[in-house]
Amino acid sequence: MVAVGCPRCRGVVALHEGRPSVTSSGTVELWHRGCWEHRDVPIVVAATPVVTVIAPPRFAQRSVQRGLAAAAIATTALVGVGFAHWSQPATTTTSLANVDLGSAEDVGLPDARTTREIAPPPSTHIDSPLETRYPLAERDGERLDVTFTSLGGWIHPVTDSAELMPERHSRLFGSQRIGIERAECGAGHCGVDLDGPRGRPIVAVADGKVVRVERKELGADGRSGRYVRIQHDDSTLTAYMHMDDVAEALQVGDYVRGGQYIGTLGATAVYSAAPHLHFSLEVPQHPGLHGDTINTTYVDPAPFLVRAKIVPSPERRHAIKPAS
Repeated sequence: MVAVGCPRCRGVVALHEGRPSVTSSGTVELWHRGCWEHRDVPIVVAATPVVTVIAPPRFAQRSVQRGLAAAAIATTALVGVGFAHWSQPATTTTSLANVDLGSAEDVGLPDARTTREIAPPPSTHIDSPLETRYPLAERDGERLDVTFTSLGGWIHPVTDSAELMPERHSRLFGSQRIGIERAECGAGHCGVDLDGPRGRPIVAVADGKVVRVERKELGADGRSGRYVRIQHDDSTLTAYMHMDDVAEALQVGDYVRGGQYIGTLGATAVYSAAPHLHFSLEVPQHPGLHGDTINTTYVDPAPFLVRAKIVPSPERRHAIKPAS
């Protein structure tokens, strides 16, 4: 007679897994091999501790399950081979090459998580040092990018730029410029000078209508050079100055998309500095008004530039021409 319960732990033992032992009464007992090795050690029942499990990521959990499954199948195969070798004549051989380990997906391992698991905290956006340095501006208690929605999600005007914002103070908004008297512009500089090699493609930061194109080398005022001015859908305006070239077919009234090519970075009307793009942002004093000559206020574009996306190359699409 064969007893199928392990004499030590009373657990069920599969025939191919057990370690057989014959008792004095002739009964064949099947032991778990671990229980057989510790048969003289008394079993101590301890209280089960409460364990809080932090579940690994799903992909890591699957990797652990696959590893455990493969190990369990391989161990079963080895034990089975050992038992067959013990019970068969010495001339019988068994090859592991013929043992089908199957797929880990077919093994019904329990989920590693428990009902007491602690879920990882949700990811939160952490401001970059530049975003901390340039917080989003407000007007009348409301953030400008809420009042003027085109300010969110800008495409950086200088393609493939190595920097979102210049470090040199003389290039920043509000730095000293002689002959410019605008109270909101500090010491005179009403924009940001963005660095880049001459000829680098320049793009529109957001969708909008072209309201001014200047192709004269020095510009109408002798200091702006070639430039493009765009009014966006929420009536904010951006200007792109000192350009070497303006896109050939670009005209006043054309509608362009954010990231669309409008010209190249240059040095027109630049007398003592390296080539750069003078980029400026204006917001209307009364939201909702449109037009090239509405009353506007210059605003530092830095908070929106440091949150902009730099694209490696411009979109070479045709501007949408106004209806005739």
